[in-house]
This record gives sequence, structure tokens and C-alpha cells, in this order.
Amino acid sequence: MKKYVITGGPCVGKTTVLELLATKGHAILPEAARMIIEEETLRGSDVLPWKNLVKFQEAVVEQQLKNEADAKADAIFLDRSLVDGFAYCTLGGIPAPERLSKNAVGRYEKVFLLEPLSVYAKDGARTEDERTAKLIHDEIAKAYAGFGYEPIVVPALSPEERIIFILERL
Repeated sequence: MKKYVITGGPCVGKTTVLELLATKGHAILPEAARMIIEEETLRGSDVLPWKNLVKFQEAVVEQQLKNEADAKADAIFLDRSLVDGFAYCTLGGIPAPERLSKNAVGRYEKVFLLEPLSVYAKDGARTEDERTAKLIHDEIAKAYAGFGYEPIVVPALSPEERIIFILERL
């Protein structure tokens, strides 16, 4: 299976791009971190990045590996990947889970790094301010380079134009 990563800092349009890819018949995989935040918030647990970053990142790695293993398609677009978790660990000052580091190299066909948009909005899972979002974006780019990937930078275009840009580079 070919795995294509759509990534970038918070509020760069990843979800919008992925939803549009899905409407065009492409297989997509939702963001594992967002899944964990939503589930653990409902449970009232401490497996949240603002409560226990170590436990949260371990849960995200396990969820990401499970989601990727369960995917049934020849090609799939991922909302973030294991490598994004490495960037968040670096920013949080914690070591990355061992399974992350062991599984991240050579795992993804191509990585598309979406440039930040001109509008930034918070939501229930996205709590960072714009300055922090920029730091996250830059750390994500460094993490992919550190794992040997050469992210393709997707300009801040309309969602439809971004889809064309991405599909032309597969």
C-alpha cells in the first residue's frame, strides 16, 4: 500500500484537503491524535497532551499503527503520520516512544507539507495560539527531514487547487 502524508502545523487545511480527496474517491486515514483527544476527553482520562504528554504520545503511536494496519486500499492519504508525533515530543521535551522511532523511517511514499493559511482558528482539539502553531509547523518539517523524507511544500491555495497540486505530484 502506498501511503501519502498530508501534514503541517495546526490549521493549515489538512482536514479540508483530506475531506475533498475523499469526495473524489481517494482513501483517507483520519488523524490519530484527534481521535485520541476526542475519545479520552469523553472518558475524562488524563491521556491528553495537556495532562500527560508521554501517555498521550504512546496512545497516538499505537492508534496510528493500528489505523495504518487496518487500512485496505492500494493508496491512502493520511492526516499526519508517526513523524508528526516525533515533532510534538520534541516540542514537549519528552523522548519519542520507541515504536515511533523504529517504525517511522521509509514508511511513507510521499509527504505533502501544507503551507499555513492566512486565517487561524482554534477548536476543541486545536488549542494552540498562532505563534505556537508556527513553531509546531516548523518542527514538523524538521522531523520529516530528520527521518529522511523530503516534504513537498503545498502552497496556500484554495482546497481544490491544493488537490490538483498534490495529485499531479504522486
